[in-house]
Amino acid sequence: MRLRDDRRAAALQVGAILLLGFLVIGLALYQSTVVPDQNEEVEFDHNQQVRGSLQDVRNGILRTAAAERPSPTTVPLGTRYPTRIVAVNPPPSSGRLATDSGGEVTLVNATAVNDETADYWNGTNHSYASQRLTYTPDYSLYQNAPRTVYDDTVLYNEFDGGSRAVTDQRLLNGNRLYVVALNGSLGRSGTQAVSVSPTPVSASDRTVAVNGSDIAIEVGTDLSEDEWERLLADQYESNGGRIDGNESGVTVSGGTLTVDLVPNRTYRLRMAKVGVGTDVTDTSERYLTVVDGADSVTAGGTRRIVLEVRDGYNNPVSGVPVEAAVDGDGSVRPTTAVSDGQGQVIYEYSAPDSLADRSVTDGINFTFETPVSRPDFSGEEPESVQINVTVVPLGSGTDTGNSTPPAGSPYYPDAFNDRNGGDGSIPPRGEARGYLTDFTNMQSPDSQTATLETEYRNPGLEFQFDVGTVTRGVAPSSTYTLELQYFFENGNTDGVDVVVVDADNRELDRFSLDQSQTRSNTGLAEDSFTLNQDATDYISNDGNLYLRYETTASSGGDYVLIEIGYQRLRAA
Repeated sequence: MRLRDDRRAAALQVGAILLLGFLVIGLALYQSTVVPDQNEEVEFDHNQQVRGSLQDVRNGILRTAAAERPSPTTVPLGTRYPTRIVAVNPPPSSGRLATDSGGEVTLVNATAVNDETADYWNGTNHSYASQRLTYTPDYSLYQNAPRTVYDDTVLYNEFDGGSRAVTDQRLLNGNRLYVVALNGSLGRSGTQAVSVSPTPVSASDRTVAVNGSDIAIEVGTDLSEDEWERLLADQYESNGGRIDGNESGVTVSGGTLTVDLVPNRTYRLRMAKVGVGTDVTDTSERYLTVVDGADSVTAGGTRRIVLEVRDGYNNPVSGVPVEAAVDGDGSVRPTTAVSDGQGQVIYEYSAPDSLADRSVTDGINFTFETPVSRPDFSGEEPESVQINVTVVPLGSGTDTGNSTPPAGSPYYPDAFNDRNGGDGSIPPRGEARGYLTDFTNMQSPDSQTATLETEYRNPGLEFQFDVGTVTRGVAPSSTYTLELQYFFENGNTDGVDVVVVDADNRELDRFSLDQSQTRSNTGLAEDSFTLNQDATDYISNDGNLYLRYETTASSGGDYVLIEIGYQRLRAA
């Protein structure tokens, strides 16, 4: 006897088997195609996230180099894949973030404009070792993922076929040279997120004016010459920059980038050393320089002298004993001072009480290393300074502040305040911007000039300066005339005002400098201004002339450089 449903039961079994087969095939296809594609997309997105985090690390290093306080940045070394109910994922991807040797940055043939700083920056090459920071991914599927590297202010992706920068460069911007050395040991691997916190080893916003006939920058690099030409194209001389010869001034040979700069121009050199991880090495004192000196004083008078101890990155070093001694009849106190948090040591020179009818010169010697009392002391070593002060008899009228010149004799400035330091009590005090170099050249009518130069600030403010001077010991008068000898460097477009203020920085009078007085048009030329009654009354009563030099552009200012032969005040 036959059962009528035998065939139907067999058909159901076959259908179930076929359905199961299709399901298995579908799952296999999903596992072999969809899951890898989705996981590769996860890895790609993670790589983009890491690149963004490393851009934050790079920006944090540069902020730390500017003596700011960046927050730590978290970098995710690896990533996990989405949870799947039936499909199987590979283990979480991992990565490694580590420092390794990045070569050196070398300043070639750079000589400081300031005479004392030039004992250290004397045209010999100065090299600074720097580390690279590299992220290496270990993905299961994204096989062409790049290594991402930070080196010498640039973040770039390194592929098998070459490297491509993902940020701009900060080594060179107009007349500003920026060296940031990375130091320390960091090595972390795994899937977790790690925190990277740059720490300042030697950092400030200080710059040093340098020049040279064959000045150049050399940088160890893994980037190609074409890539550096792309990064530096806006710095070519033809584009308003300072790279000599345009493309021919940028070469890469044997893993070293060489950038040739336009010769015999003034550059602002800013340097820093930043640490990451462990084994960060400190810096030490390298040279001594003058912040506020003295060139003449009347018999029985005094002068304040400020020096600064700096490391090889031109930044201040605290806690360094500096000895002082006088070769002559005057005295200096203290005989030993210790550099403060700004790297500065402050002394007071006292001239002898009486002289015959002639001037004498005292040599004041300072050092943090060489015995200060040795007979062959010259002050030409980087660790030493020698200041020669002319002591004049009372009533000679040749002193710049502590005596009363005859009517009509000029008063020259005694001290200044700019971004690099000087006397911070002079208006605009802590708001000083820009740089005044070779200040002593403003104190006499010779052919030498002081240089007044804007500094680059943040976007929107661009180039500005606000620099102050003080002329002390001015006798009462009913009329004062301010005399300035100067010229604007060719191509400057922004205006500059000279502002007379009181000790509290309240404006009393204001004059605009003549922008037609340029190097090629007039050379050094005198401009004179008669002070108004408010300024005259204040100076007569207070005995001090406070001047501020300020750019007039409130935002978006252009680069300005003025050479000043002298600044002087005449009383009627």
